[in-house]
Amino acid sequence: MKQIFIEAKESLLKKKIFALLILVQATVFFFLLSVLFLHFNNVDTKTKSFYAQYEGKNIYQLSDELFNEKEQEYLSKDESLANLKNFYNTLNKSSDFKYLNTTTQPIGIVNFKGNKTFWEGYEDGSFPPHEIDGKKYEFVKSLQINKQVIDSFDLKLLEGNLFQKDDYIYNNNNKSIPIILGSDYQSIYKIGDEVEIDYIMKSLKGRVVGILKPNSVLPVRENIEFYLDKHIILPSFSIEQAPINKDDSTFQKRHYLQLINGQIFTEKGSLQVRKLIDEISQSTNFYDLIIIGANDTGIDIMFSMLKQNINLLIMLTVLLFCFCVVTIFFSFIMKWNINIQKYAIHLISGATVYNILGYMFWEIFIIISISVIAVIISITFIGFMPIAYYFIIILTGLAITLSSILPLYIKLKKLNISNILKKKV
Repeated sequence: MKQIFIEAKESLLKKKIFALLILVQATVFFFLLSVLFLHFNNVDTKTKSFYAQYEGKNIYQLSDELFNEKEQEYLSKDESLANLKNFYNTLNKSSDFKYLNTTTQPIGIVNFKGNKTFWEGYEDGSFPPHEIDGKKYEFVKSLQINKQVIDSFDLKLLEGNLFQKDDYIYNNNNKSIPIILGSDYQSIYKIGDEVEIDYIMKSLKGRVVGILKPNSVLPVRENIEFYLDKHIILPSFSIEQAPINKDDSTFQKRHYLQLINGQIFTEKGSLQVRKLIDEISQSTNFYDLIIIGANDTGIDIMFSMLKQNINLLIMLTVLLFCFCVVTIFFSFIMKWNINIQKYAIHLISGATVYNILGYMFWEIFIIISISVIAVIISITFIGFMPIAYYFIIILTGLAITLSSILPLYIKLKKLNISNILKKKV
């Protein structure tokens, strides 16, 4: 065994360019395989966790029809706030469906510590800083969510806590409201920090209670994959107290007007949902809304695309594997034509077919091992990989080695030594 290993090493050192080319090719292959594994693992994780919650479900969007003068006219009515509160509370407590409220209302922050990429509308060059009551507010991306969103989707935290039940109830005696930050805020604010907030023209104090893990997503209106990394998350709180003045009344009305523009998450069909919403409208005396039909087609398309992505990843992996095996095989065929007389002399000198095969095996194995180790070390800089990754990489390396050597074994078995020595082959 030692002699075979020495022979293999000497052969590689003599043909450095040959060995280097195979090494580069194998390294590129295993790097691509690692990238494919990460992508496959990401798709598979989402399919089993986030997307699995959509299977068999329909999502209906509620949208009020109060715009401009019609909105002003409605909000001027004394009973409008009570009707809006009753309508939202009935939706929120319904046992016939899940009511998800995800509102993308930007909030102002005094003395904001982040950069402009956190600003609402930064990508479009809008929403510059505003001054309110002598204080400079920078309006940043924000999302308000109700308890059902937290309960329905598995949000993971880097640190801190998610919203608790009491966080969804607000009164004027509250010293602060809890906020959860997207992962990009982790170097800007820490747990326990307080910030001054302007939310729908009302000054509030926010207290950081949690920071989300990177790439956290939620369904927000028509966007099934809404990334939260640059968002500040507020609870969609209910306000049990009656307004203390006209400004507070205006704030509560506008707040509840946002809360009723949510989504219904259910297995029920369109007719059943419309009937349920009609009943709620009648019992709460609020009728100014429409139901945007179920996007079950969109969900079906999403699942179909996920399956296609997985199939494409598998196909690409197989093609890369075959390409690597074939190119290594042909590389060794070229080397075979160069070293064929050397192999024949070894056989005449008492070496067996398996000894020659051993030289070739160790040549390939050494190259594959170096490329595997190099890729594994490089990938660890990205982060800890699942145990399955290491098994797959190592087993693939062995499979490539054995698959590459098999055709050479067949060729070696058919070798005619006398013809080789007479230079007829």
